Amino acid sequence: MMILAVLNVDKEKLTETGHSFEDEMGWLAQSGITLNCYAEADRCDLYEYAAFAWDTEKKEYVQIGRAVTTIQLCQNRLQELIDKRLLASCIDSGNIVFKKRLVSEYYSNWEVFG
Repeated sequence: MMILAVLNVDKEKLTETGHSFEDEMGWLAQSGITLNCYAEADRCDLYEYAAFAWDTEKKEYVQIGRAVTTIQLCQNRLQELIDKRLLASCIDSGNIVFKKRLVSEYYSNWEVFG
C-alpha cells in the first residue's frame, strides 16, 4: 500500500533532539514505514488564483476562466471578460470572489511498463 503523507516539521524542536529529519524517519522504518524521498514545501509548492462568480441558475459560485499564478493577473483577466461581455447571462458579475489554493507536486520514481 502506498500512502502520500504531508508532514509539518518543527525545525527548532528537531534541532533540540540532536537528530536529523532522516534520523527520525529511520525510526519509522522499523515499523515498516519507509521514506522514499522528500522535498521542503517552500521549494515545490506554489499558489494559484482563480475568480469565482455567482451562477444564478446553479445557485453556486463557479470558476471563471482558468487558474493563474498571480492575483493581479487573475483580476485583469476577469476584468477583460467583463469588459468584452464574454460572461454567460446567468453569471452575476457583481458577485465575484477570488480564491487562492496551494498546489503541490509529488514526483515518484519512474516505472517501466509496456
